[in-house]
Amino acid sequence: MQKMLRVGAVSYLNTKPLVHGLAGKLGEFGHLSFDLPSRLADDLARDKLDVALIPSIEFLADPAYQMVSTAVIGCRGPVWSVRLLSRVPAGQIRRLALDEGSRTSAALVQVLLWEMYHLRPEIVPLKIDQLPEQVDADAILLIGDRAMRPEPGCYHEIWDLGDRWCRFSEMPFVFAVWAARPGIPPDDVAKLAKILEECRDGGAEATEEIAYREAASHGLTKEDVHRYFLENLHFHFGPGEQNGLEMFHRLAKKLSLVPNRCSLPSEPANRTIPLETVSIEKMIAPAPPTVSTPQAKSSIQDILHKAIAGQRLSVDDGVRLLESHDLAAIGRAADFVSRRMHPEPYRTYNIDRNINYTNICTAVCDFCAFYRGPKSEEGYVLPRAELLKKIEETVDLGGNQILLQGGLHPKFKLDWYEEMLQDIKSAFPDLNVHGFSPPELHHFTKVNNLSIEEVLSRLKAAGLGSIPGGGAEILVDRVRSEITRGKVMTDDWLHVMRVWHNLGGVSSATMMFGHVETLAERIEHLERIRQLQDETGGFTAFIGWTFQPDHTELSHIPPVGSFEYLKTLAVSRLYLDNIANLQSSWVTQGLKIGQLAMQFGANDMGSLMLEENVVAEAGTVHFLTLDQIREAISENGFEPRQRNVRYELVPLAQQQKAIEANRMSPLVQMKAT
Repeated sequence: MQKMLRVGAVSYLNTKPLVHGLAGKLGEFGHLSFDLPSRLADDLARDKLDVALIPSIEFLADPAYQMVSTAVIGCRGPVWSVRLLSRVPAGQIRRLALDEGSRTSAALVQVLLWEMYHLRPEIVPLKIDQLPEQVDADAILLIGDRAMRPEPGCYHEIWDLGDRWCRFSEMPFVFAVWAARPGIPPDDVAKLAKILEECRDGGAEATEEIAYREAASHGLTKEDVHRYFLENLHFHFGPGEQNGLEMFHRLAKKLSLVPNRCSLPSEPANRTIPLETVSIEKMIAPAPPTVSTPQAKSSIQDILHKAIAGQRLSVDDGVRLLESHDLAAIGRAADFVSRRMHPEPYRTYNIDRNINYTNICTAVCDFCAFYRGPKSEEGYVLPRAELLKKIEETVDLGGNQILLQGGLHPKFKLDWYEEMLQDIKSAFPDLNVHGFSPPELHHFTKVNNLSIEEVLSRLKAAGLGSIPGGGAEILVDRVRSEITRGKVMTDDWLHVMRVWHNLGGVSSATMMFGHVETLAERIEHLERIRQLQDETGGFTAFIGWTFQPDHTELSHIPPVGSFEYLKTLAVSRLYLDNIANLQSSWVTQGLKIGQLAMQFGANDMGSLMLEENVVAEAGTVHFLTLDQIREAISENGFEPRQRNVRYELVPLAQQQKAIEANRMSPLVQMKAT
């Protein structure tokens, strides 16, 4: 007599369509028992069962297991029956209670907290018979029937984990699969697979009947249960589910939530859908196959897929993203890439001061409200004593660098700038001078009849530490010719940076957008920056900001809004795959959008700018205290850390000293009012 297969299933509401009529179809072929998902997994591992509906994390944990059916429990959006109930903002969760009923959901919530907030909270158990209010925790994971009706008004946030996963990954999620121990005869596996899929398909046709039967015992209406079956659950394992399961596997393995020996079995028995294997970076769901033609354009999902997978975007890809209005998808992809590039639990800021040593300038820039012509009565040259006083104030507040820029002064020779640097370094030897943008440096070559190599070498010897990326605007000559006269063109701007990098120096790169440039010209700008970074590797960061039109010759151009800023920031993160750091431009965008930028690709909040004149002259005046900058980072779920120009962290003692000094400073308090 043939031995009966020992089959274990779950008795939750979400399994009812999957096991509809299963006992009868098994007959003498198998014996069916019911238990909790986690206990079924344990029984399968201990050889007490041959086949069981187990949490997907348990299936992934043993490479010997075989997936025996394309019948699964999954979702492609909100799932309703798996929820995180948080008593605090999600970014502040420090103690997490996990429902012991399902290990997949327990792993999923930990993956999401890490990927979204870089949190690894302390874990405590929530027993099956324990009420949520009986556990001391910031947040509680609930699964199954008791997750469907949380007590109202008790929680700061409630997450539907299916919804959170699908919005984060743009992939389906698989909670449970039918898995078999090794050694079951192939014919039995094939027969069982057929039975399980027949039950699933029959259950799908009987959802209204099942809902009518189950609703009362679960405290739900028939309509709610029927909607739950049809809209919240997905019972078929297809290519999207394979990709989502693979992504979850790798994210969970990274956090040691599954053993390192795990590998995803690739071949469910008797499967009719070809299942591809993809990397974790395949975050965007694959588009349907299309016929390739010379005119065919990649979809936005295809392009985001490329970026998530670590592939370089083309110029056409960049333009397509800027043309898109799908800010949410582009932002999610940029945030994913940013977190992959910066897995550390902190985000950074700097303390410096933008000191303009002169506003006299021979260039005529229609976008600039700061400059004054050589004969203007409003022109100035900052006295050396006042310059040093400003630096002293900055250092006293914990600043480790100054941003030193001016106009293109027609008379000053190179030795004047060398003496200024020497005076600064003599008084403040540990201070980094982040000074002289490429237009200034190119101008020095003309005034002094020297090569750029000699100019930069002499300034470096005098104490120049790094070069800001100012004066880039848009690195397209058509744009530069239209908005400025007498200023360096694209190739010369890039050449200054190339020479500086070859001398061992570092610099930032910038882009001012939202004026006369086209979207294609924004991408051309990013492409020129990316090409030079491939060549030299000298850019430490990229900073983009929007044109501020007030009080300029281009005041007729309406300012672009936060939507365009965030989209361009996110596209910059995806396109500039070789520049590690992107700054938020809170100076032009204000606190809220500046903070939101950290979810659209920025990993740095920029500088506490004790002084800024150029943007302020255009009517944009935003000031944040150090505490506000740090709070903006903390509210995004990261630890705020002070850095230097090379994005190295300053010692914690130095950071704390700066915090205390800023809270006591009359200068900071004056600017904050």
